[in-house]
Amino acid sequence: MHPDDTQTPNSQPHETDRSQTHPVSDHLNQTLRQLLAAACKHPLKSWQRRDTLDEVYRLVMTSGKLWKDSTPEYSDALQQMWEYCCHHPQDYDSTVKEVITWLNDELKKRLKRLRDQKYRQRRRRISPSQTTEEPTLDFWQNCPANPDIEPVLDMWQETLNWVRHDPEGVLRNTCFRRRSEINAQTLFLQRFPAETPWSAIAAHFNLTPAEAKDLPKFYNRRCKPLLREFGVSQGYIEAD
Repeated sequence: MHPDDTQTPNSQPHETDRSQTHPVSDHLNQTLRQLLAAACKHPLKSWQRRDTLDEVYRLVMTSGKLWKDSTPEYSDALQQMWEYCCHHPQDYDSTVKEVITWLNDELKKRLKRLRDQKYRQRRRRISPSQTTEEPTLDFWQNCPANPDIEPVLDMWQETLNWVRHDPEGVLRNTCFRRRSEINAQTLFLQRFPAETPWSAIAAHFNLTPAEAKDLPKFYNRRCKPLLREFGVSQGYIEAD
């Protein structure tokens, strides 16, 4: 369901008619718990970790237990959910919820974010004089959804390695207001995939209100083009 112009970005999507969920068996949940725990024990780029996460993906996608929605944003939200959960299996807490519940919660969160983003884009088209820049999600959001999780994992890992190592130093040298500790590398690691709130980042660096307001603009204008250039160079996205 798309929000119309009279709704607010915080309105919750109506999921009653089109969502489909089924009870999760104890056996499936226990298996998924064990697989996630095993994945956390393997090195990030090891074949053991990848195979274990592939098995999680296979079991979940064939179980029919994953929450479903017919809206256009669903496939992108599903991809984003798998990107996050497969790179952060350690975030799952078996004492709080079942694995399927964790995945569904993350999926719904990302679907709502995409809907809110679409709402803001519609509002900007309606009000072209608006000047406030809204933070946008990173470039892989625009990549087509792929049912095979392995290419997604490869793309994500290579991007993360590039950010962490910054071989040419371009990220570390792209600084906010001559503050070397606030650079593109630092902001990327803060903003994806968890998307740390800008208010939290501003508080961490003790920014003034004016600086806190300008930081997202700096990120969109100076940092994200570097991320896009990398994506184009690797063939992850097409050049404009």
